[in-house]
Amino acid sequence: MYGLEHTGIGRYVQRLVVELLKKDKKNHYILFVRPKYAHEFDSYENVSIRVVNTPIYGFLEQILLPVIYMFEKLDLLHIPHFNAPILYPGKIVVTIHDLIKHYSKGKETTTRQGFLYTIKRIGYLFLVSAIIRKATKIIVPSKFVKGDLIRNFNINEDKITVTYESVDAQIKIAKLSDTEKKQVLKKYGLAKPFIAYTGSLYPHKNVDLLIDAVIDHNRTREVDLNLAIICARNVFYERMNQKIISKQASGFIKLLGFLPDEEVSKLYSLALCLVHPSKMEGFGLTGLEAMKVGLPVISSSASCLPEVYGDAALFFDPDSKASLMETLSLIIGDRSLREKLVSLGLLQVKKYSWARMAKETLKVYQEASTG
Repeated sequence: MYGLEHTGIGRYVQRLVVELLKKDKKNHYILFVRPKYAHEFDSYENVSIRVVNTPIYGFLEQILLPVIYMFEKLDLLHIPHFNAPILYPGKIVVTIHDLIKHYSKGKETTTRQGFLYTIKRIGYLFLVSAIIRKATKIIVPSKFVKGDLIRNFNINEDKITVTYESVDAQIKIAKLSDTEKKQVLKKYGLAKPFIAYTGSLYPHKNVDLLIDAVIDHNRTREVDLNLAIICARNVFYERMNQKIISKQASGFIKLLGFLPDEEVSKLYSLALCLVHPSKMEGFGLTGLEAMKVGLPVISSSASCLPEVYGDAALFFDPDSKASLMETLSLIIGDRSLREKLVSLGLLQVKKYSWARMAKETLKVYQEASTG
């Protein structure tokens, strides 16, 4: 799952591998990668590449990969997601990013037909339970996820290590002329002030609450808000689009689809703030990316988000539209509050480091291989 085509997990794997290879010249690494990355590591002497093209989350993954791994006679195997091979007999470190699929369930959470969804969900629950108990060590991205694993699976907390992730420098604040600012707003059909949301449209992301809060805000408050939703185009996009149309809100709520980093940068430079309304996250990278480029963040108070954002975000109750509306009013009406959040956000981001994450992961490897 190396590479940005695998979104957040792909970025985690990519940065972990790069930082580990920078830091560790003692151990030898065997990387199991897709064909497109076969020559990505030619400059490293302590790396061997094995090209594997097994479909992710499929039956073959559980049948073929154990054989491939056993052939290499590994001292330790790290699988960076829950889809680890339960038939592999050697020592395993597994990264569990979250338990969102444990809580977010039902037909509204899937694009599959009911029967197939039920089969896949049963398979997921069995696999996660089995691999959590089988793993020698477990890595998680936050204390919240660690507590969630302990509550759900009654496992020893000493088995779990928190390694916080970090932020890449891909998105930067764009410096736009007045003419360019007008062009960006016209291109996306936006008017200031507008707030931004970036992420998927899965139900647990709670974007419905954000849309309803903006609609009610514009009915009852003096200052009208626009909302820019940056997201992938899929079945959830179409569902959300129909909701916006049915509520006659398409004039001020814009579904923009996926945008390249350069365009996101332009929008962030003009936005009032980023809103992160999610009910469940494993880490909370979206808000940290906004903080890094000096954009104030309004966040749900759910799951790991207060842990990750600290005092650098303005929090609201994710189950209360009134709470979100009040928070929006605060951010609109108080410039000094926005400036304070910008300063705190820039400091908060500095607490996270990919290099530190790799160092902590290497320590987990050492403990697992000698334990």
